[in-house]
Amino acid sequence: MRPLLLCFWLLSLPGVAQAPAVAAPVQAAPQLQELAAFIGPFPSVESDAGKADLAVVLWEQRIRTEADIQRAKSEVKLELSAYSEAMGVHLEASRFPETANLFLQVAKHIKAQSDGLKLMFARPRPYVAALQVQPAIERETNPSYPSGHATRGLAIAMILAELRPERREALLAQGRQVGVNRVIGGVHYPTDIEAGQKLGARLAQAWLAEAGNRRLVEAVRQAEWTPKR
Repeated sequence: MRPLLLCFWLLSLPGVAQAPAVAAPVQAAPQLQELAAFIGPFPSVESDAGKADLAVVLWEQRIRTEADIQRAKSEVKLELSAYSEAMGVHLEASRFPETANLFLQVAKHIKAQSDGLKLMFARPRPYVAALQVQPAIERETNPSYPSGHATRGLAIAMILAELRPERREALLAQGRQVGVNRVIGGVHYPTDIEAGQKLGARLAQAWLAEAGNRRLVEAVRQAEWTPKR
């Protein structure tokens, strides 16, 4: 795993061809408006931060390896098995059905929030805004900000850590890497990932704060992650 390289000297790259932006943002429900204020806006293309954002995408495009690409491809459809190494066991749905059901429930809940924010912000994907960007993984047709993979990646990791606390750091590292791999693949900006991870942490904390969800997590832990005596 590697973090994004924030190489600001890349701002000296030659001019970047710009493509038309996507449709204007849509109005959102009050809850989404609150979450939008929480993560804040993405940087404009013309700003220094926006140029740095694109520079990192182009830098990752230059240095990514075949192993990097394959890892990013394996997470285009984010599944429970992505957390196998971090959990220290191969996470097969047939072996851990309750954990698999928990994963699907959380992923659906989190995705609904990030999808709503994507429509609200309507940020073009890097390969739409800059023709030099050549994704190494499947192109997405929805907006870029915040990253849904980054949001779900970290949120799910935080909830899985409740099942196996001793693996918490490994799980959080994998949860963050899910987002990083989207930049490596060329389908997101670093600020998409930053916002997604910020959002994912908040949504996971809110989800875990609900008594019914806490009981669900404890039931799964007892059923599949507590050693039998």
